[in-house]
Amino acid sequence: MKYKVSELADKSGVTKRTIHYYISKGLLLPPEGSGVNSLYNDEHLERILLIKKLQAEYMPLNKIREYILENPTEKAQKNTKEIKTKISRDEGQEIYIRENICDIFEIHYSEENGEKYKHIIENVKKYVEKMMED
Repeated sequence: MKYKVSELADKSGVTKRTIHYYISKGLLLPPEGSGVNSLYNDEHLERILLIKKLQAEYMPLNKIREYILENPTEKAQKNTKEIKTKISRDEGQEIYIRENICDIFEIHYSEENGEKYKHIIENVKKYVEKMMED
């Protein structure tokens, strides 16, 4: 399927500016054509979904670019099919909490497990704070 940049942005959940940024950084291949006549395809959509998945796992863009360059398109496409399923299934269902413990450490946990493992989370925070004092 062929998409204009605005259609690709809507389908992938990123902005047009983000798409252009990904192209400038070598994360996405340029579209077919140029200017307002440029067209994107399903490979562009799958690549953006892969980038989003890897970002959700806290991988920086430079590492994502390395990953993309090291993995053949066929393998990346298989990964993105799994990602589409995961994104649609998980979207809006689980809430994560991010707490800064100090200037250089933060902790992430699901809201559900926050109550269940409250004592462990508190002990980790105390330990980090103590280590930072030393």
